Amino acid sequence: MKLIENFYCIQSVNFADDTEGISSIKTELVRPSIKLLDVEYSEKKTSTKNLVAKSCGASDEDFTLDELLFLSKTYGFEIEEDDNLKGYYKSVLKIHKLYDCPGYITLMELDGKEYLKIEFLRWQFDCQPRGAGEDMLGEDMLGEDMLGEDITYILGIWESPLLTDEIVSKIKASN
Repeated sequence: MKLIENFYCIQSVNFADDTEGISSIKTELVRPSIKLLDVEYSEKKTSTKNLVAKSCGASDEDFTLDELLFLSKTYGFEIEEDDNLKGYYKSVLKIHKLYDCPGYITLMELDGKEYLKIEFLRWQFDCQPRGAGEDMLGEDMLGEDMLGEDITYILGIWESPLLTDEIVSKIKASN
């Protein structure tokens, strides 16, 4: 498992003021479209799933609490039980009060190698969300839709991630 700390990034502030360059993990980016350095993109498959677990009534596609704990310890994020839904556990990021939704885990297969990205999304301002028309900017270089929250915190990107077969199956089943 190798941590990838830097990547090429285009930040879409709005339709006219995009900025681009090398960015790094553990930073907040505005609607980032990322591309891993020194990686070919001729063949790509991506699967994304919320980092949540249900302790009761979980299906074969839901993470178990043990799986979420494994991911938390391996990749360095916190989890907590939801205040309103007992038995529902979610990943949390406490660096800003507007990170109030669970994070996302994305498994990417690029030219025969596996990569894992963990990210958290938030609105830039308290007065958001805005209208859906303002949020529709297409998809990024990894083929992911860029809708909704405008600030993304990239917790990490790993090459050859440490995952169980069950976790990989659940991430892939989410598509």
